[in-house]
Amino acid sequence: MTSGITFDRLPELAAQFHLCFRSGHIYLEGQRMVLLHTGALGALRRELVDTLGLDRTRGVLTRMGYASGKRDAEMARELLPRASDEDLMNLGPQLHSLEGIAHVTPIRFDIDVAGGRYSGEFLWEDSFEAAVHLEAFGPYHDAVCWMQLGYATGYTTAIMGKSVIFREVDCRGKGDTNCRIVGKPVEDWGEEITEELQYFEPENVAEQLVALQDQVEHLRYSIDEQTNLGDMVGVSPAFRETGEIIRKAA
Repeated sequence: MTSGITFDRLPELAAQFHLCFRSGHIYLEGQRMVLLHTGALGALRRELVDTLGLDRTRGVLTRMGYASGKRDAEMARELLPRASDEDLMNLGPQLHSLEGIAHVTPIRFDIDVAGGRYSGEFLWEDSFEAAVHLEAFGPYHDAVCWMQLGYATGYTTAIMGKSVIFREVDCRGKGDTNCRIVGKPVEDWGEEITEELQYFEPENVAEQLVALQDQVEHLRYSIDEQTNLGDMVGVSPAFRETGEIIRKAA
């Protein structure tokens, strides 16, 4: 069944926000939340890019968004235990808007959880993530709403009970007017999403760093062995100075 998104539950969702000033807690439907400045999130993105590079940063933020979307889907099922597939999918964009991520406008979506069928297309207006990326790095050649893509993928995958992947086909971060995403099950994408799938797989950066360190040490020992003075032995200052010059030159 093809359906449109309504925002009739926004007042009900907003009523689930509870601010506890004494304890310093913010709750949404019993789930603890935090408020962060977008400037702080932009600084975090820059720090991650400087430390890990763009590609690994994309993976970290995509998986972070995925976990958030999955948790919101679980919350939606608790909030609407008897909801239809359409109602549950309606709730995701409303949560996205309520949490200040972006204003979501539906273009189309078709969902049948029992039949394993899904396709959707949504417009994101005023995406916070595109804004912080532009502020930190300027225009990029590719889409940059990595957390939001992870969120949409995590939310829809949890609702469907099967992997549904979204791609950002338009993005303000690369000069488009607004951001637009398209989603469908992994098997329906085929080889088109080979690159996207890697960002949902965690990388063990620590192991890679240890391996690189081992390679550097091995290379250092190899250079030392190749630059010794063989069987020559000398103790005079001139001999030792010449040997040192040879090693440095090598």
